[in-house]
Amino acid sequence: MRKNPNENNPDSFGQARCVIAVNDYISNSIFYSAGYNYELLRRTADLLQYDFDISAGTNRSAILDTLEAGGIDMVVLPAADSALIGRTELSLCSVMKDSTVWIASPAGRLTTADLNLALSSIRHSDDLKDILDRFSPKFEPFRRVQKGGRYKYASPYDKLLKAKAAEIGWDWRMLAALVWQESRFRIESRSRRGAEGLLQLMASTAIAYNGSAERLDPEANLQAGVNYIKKLQRMFQDDASSPEELTRFVLAAFNAGEGRIKDCISVAQSKGLPYGTWNDLKAVIPYVEDFRGNETVVHVERTDSLYKAFCIIAP
Repeated sequence: MRKNPNENNPDSFGQARCVIAVNDYISNSIFYSAGYNYELLRRTADLLQYDFDISAGTNRSAILDTLEAGGIDMVVLPAADSALIGRTELSLCSVMKDSTVWIASPAGRLTTADLNLALSSIRHSDDLKDILDRFSPKFEPFRRVQKGGRYKYASPYDKLLKAKAAEIGWDWRMLAALVWQESRFRIESRSRRGAEGLLQLMASTAIAYNGSAERLDPEANLQAGVNYIKKLQRMFQDDASSPEELTRFVLAAFNAGEGRIKDCISVAQSKGLPYGTWNDLKAVIPYVEDFRGNETVVHVERTDSLYKAFCIIAP
């Protein structure tokens, strides 16, 4: 396995550009194809001793055109995608568990042989079973509660969620509830407003709180969100009447922006009303100018319900 494809020109080494073009794709066996492929790509990068720049894409035909021209080094897309029809010059890797294929550019840094060799190594490792176990189930909290029973994983990212939740003093299942509410555990999620990743952060927020706008990197996105939550905790710790209420203030501010929640507190103070609980703040929302607040109320209450569901799933 090679680190530099051009041994006569060491300066030619750089990032291998990879595009995952499986937005909203669900196979019969893997429900989180983007997350599944992202983890496999990271392991492949380690084996090949490459730095992979991994991004998401939607226009598959245009992505394949760029791939053929050498503008990107490889792409991941469903094996049965119609964009592949007639592109006989492309050499496909072996089909993945989720019925996707990896395709190396004829003019890129990576080769099909490199990728197949790395994938073969991964398939014979203990890592693959862990990845399949985490990305295969359909993680729907309320449906799981209805079915009963306990589960090995509450999400594809339990270990990561536990580590990040510890930084903010949260039960990790509350952070899992917030992530499910925001993205349904899909790293490729992108809202109409441009919020991205597991915690649906705007690129400017991700950069401000973690120095990275990498949408697909679950750890980078969660770290940025957790750093933002730390700021919100400091901002509202003197207003909330208890740690539980502080968490609800944070959830509300995460959805509506800290300015809106500060406005609610200011209105309550001006009217001589209590403001130490989320129920107190809900009562003054109708008096806050230009803040309808219905979405935020639903967001907080639904996240709280999801947290209770996760506590049943993962006691």
